[in-house]
Amino acid sequence: MNAVNYSISKSSFLKFEQCSKSFFLYKKHPYLRDKLSTDKQLTFRRGNDIGFFAQQLFPGGEDVSKTSKNVLEAYEQTKTLLEKKTPVIYEATFIFNGVLVMVDILHLDKEKYYAYEIKSSIKVSETYLRDACLQYYVLKNSLPGFEDLFLTTMNGDYVLSGNVEPKKMFKKRSVKKEAENNLPYFEEKIKNAYLIIEQNAIPNVPVGKHCFKPYQCDFFGSCWKDVMNDKSIFNLPLISKDKLFEWYDLGIKTIEQLYDDMFDNDIHARIRASFAENKPILNKEKIARLLGRIEAPYAALDMEIWSAAIPVLQGTKPFQQIPFLFCISESEKENHFLTEHKPDSRKQFAQELITQTSIYKTILVYDRTMEELALKGLKEVVPELGKELDDLKNKFVDLFDIFKNLDYYHPTFKSNFSLKSVTEIFNTGITYSGIQSGLEAMNIYEQWRSSEVPQDKVKIENDLVEYCLNDARATLKLADHLRNLIK
Repeated sequence: MNAVNYSISKSSFLKFEQCSKSFFLYKKHPYLRDKLSTDKQLTFRRGNDIGFFAQQLFPGGEDVSKTSKNVLEAYEQTKTLLEKKTPVIYEATFIFNGVLVMVDILHLDKEKYYAYEIKSSIKVSETYLRDACLQYYVLKNSLPGFEDLFLTTMNGDYVLSGNVEPKKMFKKRSVKKEAENNLPYFEEKIKNAYLIIEQNAIPNVPVGKHCFKPYQCDFFGSCWKDVMNDKSIFNLPLISKDKLFEWYDLGIKTIEQLYDDMFDNDIHARIRASFAENKPILNKEKIARLLGRIEAPYAALDMEIWSAAIPVLQGTKPFQQIPFLFCISESEKENHFLTEHKPDSRKQFAQELITQTSIYKTILVYDRTMEELALKGLKEVVPELGKELDDLKNKFVDLFDIFKNLDYYHPTFKSNFSLKSVTEIFNTGITYSGIQSGLEAMNIYEQWRSSEVPQDKVKIENDLVEYCLNDARATLKLADHLRNLIK
């Protein structure tokens, strides 16, 4: 290995594959990147945590990232460790043809090197495979004795029994065959990427489906600022991106340019009319039919779910969804149940849920998917309560159906039917000042479980309950708002 400079990281190369304009902006104008959302930050953090845990597959290695201050220092340190034939290196850093990669785990076995790329996922995506093949390309050309690279993901069939067993919890897949077939591809692509940098001009790439594949581009805000306005066709809900870009490529940019014959069904034409006239779609008959299913006494229910990548409770799998909090709101009172799951409290959770909902004939929810998955999981743990849990599910009246089926639609919704969006637009008086998403709630819940500071635990507990209660309150108020709409 010789000391060299680099211009392309693995991340920037993947951006180049998605869009040359995104790649150029990333290299030359990074300040234009969209602000990273809290949910994305938490997702990245989870990935880092899984990568660190995966080091137990080959314990006792040297971690380059902890003893180097920058990339080139990490590169030189890796070179030194390789000269010493260090058996296991974490975050080993390599540069070839100006491309930088950092290998999660590098293992020396019988004079052969094996690399492991760790992903906090159960499935192997095309993006993960391309990422690993790029690393293989760099390692093959810069590491004598390199034999193979394994894309390492979570084993979705692993069930925790006793202590976590890393070798069973992870599964690996060799990328050698795909990578060897794609070596010329990377040579050509890297050459083209350098041409983009050398031209020193922002590539003229129009917006398109590539802006969303494999992920929404980091420069979406910059590129789409003149596209996304109140009249943009991209505000239309329930229409595929293929169809929207078919129109866009024909020069149809605004909803006003559309006409009814262009839609596949009548509801899309009604949405267009709703935008054109700035009036809501209101199907009083169907709304009344759904609201007519609400029998008193009734209350609104919301649950929060914990989905640990590394299973904590005995008998659970990676990313298994486990309810940890439910909140009930009605006109006269509010209740909740929060458990630390120390030890596993799913049986108690099910019992409390059944007891606290038994007095109601109807349970209002907003998008029943999460609640039904939670009940299904609880039935597997406490099958003796299966009938009671089924009875609870049969009490559900899902207000989301009204919006999903477009029995009520207002142009201000655009394509966002989330409870928070609908609540804000309907001005129900519910405000979310702390936790903003289920993923954030799950992350804070893990902090609550691990905290040993009483004051911190009390504050976190209050924040979690308030967030969950707000969703239940919003659902309850939404029912009242819908009643007023059809009067």
